[in-house]
Amino acid sequence: MNRLKDKVCLVTGGGRGLGKAMAISFAEEGARAVSISYTSRPDYAEETAKLIEAAGAKTSIHKVEVTNRASIKAWTDAVAADEGRIDVLVNNAGINRQGPIDTVTEKDWDDIMAVNLKGPFLVSQEVLPHMVKAGGGRIINISSVSGLYGGPTTAHYAASKAGLISLTQVLARWGAEHNILVNSIAPGIIETDLTREELRSGGGAKVVGLTLLKRPGQLGDVSSLAVLLASDEQSYMTGQTMSPNGGSYFTS
Repeated sequence: MNRLKDKVCLVTGGGRGLGKAMAISFAEEGARAVSISYTSRPDYAEETAKLIEAAGAKTSIHKVEVTNRASIKAWTDAVAADEGRIDVLVNNAGINRQGPIDTVTEKDWDDIMAVNLKGPFLVSQEVLPHMVKAGGGRIINISSVSGLYGGPTTAHYAASKAGLISLTQVLARWGAEHNILVNSIAPGIIETDLTREELRSGGGAKVVGLTLLKRPGQLGDVSSLAVLLASDEQSYMTGQTMSPNGGSYFTS
């Protein structure tokens, strides 16, 4: 219950889904403060903040455009000023638009690359000086199994997530001399409030059937890995990608 004792954590896109689950898990594991960003649904962010506080951590919510450096800097500087440090960053915010590659528009491509790849790059750049000042830190990038095998109906999404895995490796190289460990998590099919109905439908059930375990993953399958990577109990893993995917990588 105290694996993240006194740590200050940031989670982009922390209002719902995986971001919400990770933010609450951090609080439950003893984080001193967990700040989450949102883009368009303050009601979700406010509900998550209440759950973070109920778990015993301080919290704050910020409307942040992860493609806008000024917006990011205002958030990271505010948290660092209030808490004195930033220990953990989770780059979770992301978007997806389904469709085969011959239907992907230039705008679709640009929008997804901006949020899913440029966003983590910019947020990480703004957090790095605070982590260097603190003597180290942890960055966790939320990629996708699609970035490992090239999701067939999500060309732009898969490419952005593959790029995020590469960015993870580059950040790990830079961060090593500053005690900043950088890893990524590449989830497969995870059941959330956003995906639950889809996974129970014909198309969604077919995708689940492609996994070795024949079931979707749960939020805890991802948040537990995030806690491990954020904690001090793992101090020799960096530049790596962990993929809780139920074996889908081997069957697709």
